[in-house]
Amino acid sequence: MTTEILNNIQVMDINDHKEETEESVVPFERQIIDAVIEIWKEDPSTETLGVPKLHGLVKSRHKNWALSEKRVRTLLKKYGLLANNPDQQYTYASEITSQETPDMDLPDKIKVLQTSKKGKGLYAKKNVKKGDFLWEEKPLFYVPPLANMTLIKNGKACSYCGKLLTQGTRGNSGVSYLRGLDCDVCSEIWCSKECKNTDSKIHASLKHNVYHPSKSNTRKNINANAYLALQDYCLKEQWNALYSITRIYADIVSDKSGVKERQFSAMARISQETRYKALNSSAGSFDNFQGGALFVQEQQESLWKEGFSLFSNVFPNSVDEGKINYDEFMYMLGTFNINNLDSVIFLIQSHLNHNCEPNTTVKLSSNRTEGLKVYAARDIKAGEELTTSYVNPSHTVQQRQRELRVNWGFRCACEKCKSELKEQHRRKSSSQKSNSEKDSIREMLSNTKAELGDTEITLDDPKNPSKERRKSVRFDEKVIAVSK
Repeated sequence: MTTEILNNIQVMDINDHKEETEESVVPFERQIIDAVIEIWKEDPSTETLGVPKLHGLVKSRHKNWALSEKRVRTLLKKYGLLANNPDQQYTYASEITSQETPDMDLPDKIKVLQTSKKGKGLYAKKNVKKGDFLWEEKPLFYVPPLANMTLIKNGKACSYCGKLLTQGTRGNSGVSYLRGLDCDVCSEIWCSKECKNTDSKIHASLKHNVYHPSKSNTRKNINANAYLALQDYCLKEQWNALYSITRIYADIVSDKSGVKERQFSAMARISQETRYKALNSSAGSFDNFQGGALFVQEQQESLWKEGFSLFSNVFPNSVDEGKINYDEFMYMLGTFNINNLDSVIFLIQSHLNHNCEPNTTVKLSSNRTEGLKVYAARDIKAGEELTTSYVNPSHTVQQRQRELRVNWGFRCACEKCKSELKEQHRRKSSSQKSNSEKDSIREMLSNTKAELGDTEITLDDPKNPSKERRKSVRFDEKVIAVSK
């Protein structure tokens, strides 16, 4: 029976796995970088290894690669991945600009200051105790979750907040029991009156307002057909940033006061093209917004231009008036990427600068439309800057600094980073010293063997042979014998 079962078992490779051939091959640059990054991700402690040991690990995994230690070093240096060469890593924080934020109502405990080193930041106006409530705010720009868009289009999730609608919300026939919450034009539905009231105006502009190119006098600020095409494209390509800035700009052109446009323009601004230089310098595998995917420059530019074409079609008036061009489009992408919190833009919170040991705790509501609340994580003195952490503080210092450099353009120099780098250097020095001592012992033994050859070494007898020798193994003086 066992033999019959074994004969029916077939071993197959899955997930497009391909066995490496024994024939020697020369790997591409990207293959080598990916192999190194895979090692780092699996074991963060390997990030501090020198090039010789790192080269050894790569070769142990890819035995058929014709790969020299020199080439590994050259590529790590080229992509800014050498831990001991931070000065050669590309940063862009100095190119980020911002302006004074208009029409911003600040809570009593905080104020905004502009510094030459960090730009805008939030500072405490008075002493604050740990746990004290600092402020709360609603989103300046809320973006419905792209991941739920198919459910939203089919009326199975709220058109605004994206909340999944329960079975009790819709009957077996698909008819909503929430009267007045269905859209009169399309199949979308809201989960509450609050969501409908907040979203109904922009919803109609984006999804109902059809643009007729043959009638110039009926041109609209928003082309609904073009928006739906862009939405489908973003869903297909999983391009959240393009989808988000389209929703944000739709909100801006719908705001007749112009306040939202001025506030968004005053935020920290950087071109996505500039951010991409940092992404490219790190081989793209650690960027939060690219999912680790890296296109060559020509492919990336082609993608941006296609996105700009779709974006321009949604806002024909803004294009004609010169408010939108390719450069501004790239700045909008970059501005969104460095200011959003879970795809939501908050006006006051976006002024918080980074520290790996932040002195505030930002609590984002599970329902993102409800906004956030900020508390003091420790005692804060008057005049002290309020900070948050842009990355996970529990990650290694190398990973934190890499994510910060790629996504926000700077190398962190906080006390936590300095302390951890100093400790790593101490351990590395101690390890090198230990290895040096081992090498010295090996050299001594080798020299002794070379000098004596096969001659036996005779040890003298102890000087006091009459003295009882110490037992190397101790037993109790009394033992018990067990007979059969």
